Amino acid sequence: MPGWAMPLQDPATREQLLAKWREAPGGAASHPREEHLIPLMVAAGSSPGRSRIRSFGETIGGKQFSGFQFG
Repeated sequence: MPGWAMPLQDPATREQLLAKWREAPGGAASHPREEHLIPLMVAAGSSPGRSRIRSFGETIGGKQFSGFQFG
């Protein structure tokens, strides 16, 4: 999953990837409806054009979790 999560930090590719979230590995299974991603979309749009920092990433129960700092 780092291959998908890491580009979210890059403003040049973030919007393209967020628009295609269903194509991410496990994207549709992890987020069965669009409203599950609203907090991410709001945070990602809070400071357009600025980089994000991946503050943590780990596997819990066989699923990858990541945390990002925005702003």
